[in-house]
Amino acid sequence: MMDPSEHPASQARFKTIFELSPVGNKIIDSELNILQANMAMVKLLGYERKEEIVGTKILDFTPAEYQKDWKILQEQLWSHNSSCFSLESALVRRDGTLIRCRVTSILFEDDGKTYGYTTIEDVTEQYILRQQKDEFISVASHELKTPVTSLNANLQLLKRMMKPGEAISDRIVKLTGGAVNGVSRLMNLIDDLLSTTRLEHGEVSLNKGWFEIGELVEVCCNHVIMQGKYELIYVGDPSLRIYADQFKIEQVIVNLINNAVKYAPLSYKIELSAQNIDDVVKITVKDSGPGILEKDQLHLFDRYYRVVEAETSRKSGLGLGLYICAEIIKRHGGEIGVDSTEGSGASFWFTLPI
Repeated sequence: MMDPSEHPASQARFKTIFELSPVGNKIIDSELNILQANMAMVKLLGYERKEEIVGTKILDFTPAEYQKDWKILQEQLWSHNSSCFSLESALVRRDGTLIRCRVTSILFEDDGKTYGYTTIEDVTEQYILRQQKDEFISVASHELKTPVTSLNANLQLLKRMMKPGEAISDRIVKLTGGAVNGVSRLMNLIDDLLSTTRLEHGEVSLNKGWFEIGELVEVCCNHVIMQGKYELIYVGDPSLRIYADQFKIEQVIVNLINNAVKYAPLSYKIELSAQNIDDVVKITVKDSGPGILEKDQLHLFDRYYRVVEAETSRKSGLGLGLYICAEIIKRHGGEIGVDSTEGSGASFWFTLPI
């Protein structure tokens, strides 16, 4: 934890930064009472004097549907003792207008008590732009879905019609196969875009049921095993049962396995494990590839974040796969993460309440 009042000089610098910052700053206690605020914070909420907001609770300026965000921040900082926590929420100005905010809090101690130093940045404009972009992506993806699906069906039919022994050149067969693969990739990209917009707007429902991990692993791994190039090892009890949306958990595991194949192509052994730890199932996909840089690990599950491929120095894909995985697991009440050291492979894992 930090203590801005440890020395008089640092205390003076802290006060100057606090008061003159163009971003809203406030100090709160563990009950979310506003103890101090700068003028940027006062004006952000549409008031004229500090006295109008100091002594109130931040929840007093928060719509009911967003108050859970502050409860999460409260829990993360004071219950879990996190040194820093950030989230996006919304506040109501004095005139009733809603503003979207990026909230970041850190803990510090003063006279033996722990407080939260919080910055609040107005990101309403960025939020509106993001909504407009999401709406465009959603409409464009839906419009593309029908013709691409039709094209894929025609190419698949054409490929099946090419019977062995017929007078068809190898070049035509090869071009047809390439077209099928290209359209398949395009369909996957469209599905990712549609999934992202649905997740953002809370339009994805979970159809939960009981199923065995072993059944799921068998389905998820077939496409890799059939290549004959990779050995997929399962570690754990295949009869372990969980209560979740089987299709969406399958989507997560397939994505993690595909990532192992894509970013660790020379790691011919991929290990998938399932453990029951204190009534929580932890599923891990581990490869022995080149590993992931620490700077990338911090953002892997962010939307549109793409890792640069070392061989080509280019960014691959749309950067949506892991973001979608993280959202699916979050909606199940679980956690997702990665453990990796550069040069020593990567272990992507997620947990699910049994």
